[in-house]
Amino acid sequence: MTDFQIVLIQALQDQAAWLAVPMQFFSFIGRPVFYLLVVAILYWCWDPRLGLRLGLLLGISGGLNEALKVAFHLPRPYWVSPEVRALGSHPSFGLPSAHAQSAATFWGLIAIDARRWCFSAFAVALVFLIGASRVVLGVHFPMDVIAGWAAGIVVLIGFLALEGPVGRRVAALPLSRQVLLAFAGSLILALLSFAALASLGDWQVPASWAAGALERSGEPIHPLSLQDAVTASGLFFGFAAGAAAEHHRGSMCAVRKGSVRLFRYAIGIVVTGAIWFGFGLLIPPDPARVVYILLYLQAAVAGAWVSFGAPMLFARLNLAGGI
Repeated sequence: MTDFQIVLIQALQDQAAWLAVPMQFFSFIGRPVFYLLVVAILYWCWDPRLGLRLGLLLGISGGLNEALKVAFHLPRPYWVSPEVRALGSHPSFGLPSAHAQSAATFWGLIAIDARRWCFSAFAVALVFLIGASRVVLGVHFPMDVIAGWAAGIVVLIGFLALEGPVGRRVAALPLSRQVLLAFAGSLILALLSFAALASLGDWQVPASWAAGALERSGEPIHPLSLQDAVTASGLFFGFAAGAAAEHHRGSMCAVRKGSVRLFRYAIGIVVTGAIWFGFGLLIPPDPARVVYILLYLQAAVAGAWVSFGAPMLFARLNLAGGI
């Protein structure tokens, strides 16, 4: 199967080279940063409940994906094949594709919430193109993408089945217990990846993978690092705890004036970026245990700002309500 998949990737890159540019676009809109921008605009300006659900789902899906990647510890195409051009790069393992999994969960939930067949068709097409982009760019085998779609569907079904009963029980708890549960949930997400890493024992990344990746992309790989897993768990905690505090304070209402929505979003995104990059300056480049703590705090503070800090600021500036 590996040989066949490499031949397929090579054929797409050679015979349909024009796909490279549009596939770069679809790959970008499958990145976590794009989803976070969409979550923010929904939560602050359009549909807070849908924004909340998407934010929680992304954190859960991201944490599970990192654990699955480490558990399977399989390479990306350009790591192992000189015939595959690295039109993109990523330091983590390949299966399952995070782009494919996130696309299935994110757009799947929006399509279910919209309940319109035309949007559902659009969502299916977008999920397919985001997954296909990763194959064309040489950063995933087709099986990575298929596994990502399958994992995303399972995560989405599980989320839909549990969000009602679990949400009602959590909502009945005092705020302190809700924050504690959010923290416990984030630790579970992170510990899944650490447990997967521990299960590998003395296994090491083959030197040929690292050399091939560096030669063809110019970027080193560090697939045994759990930085992405820690970031996902931190975002989940910050967003969930902040949302609980915001609900306790009184949920804000989406305004109808486009100019106010735009002003809200501009303020919120600027501060989010300042928090993210400001914390980034404190994180040392060398891998160490303290890096995981700082990454967790960076993501948690950013998530809490989106779900609680920004709405509170909007209320102070008289931007939280109105028509």
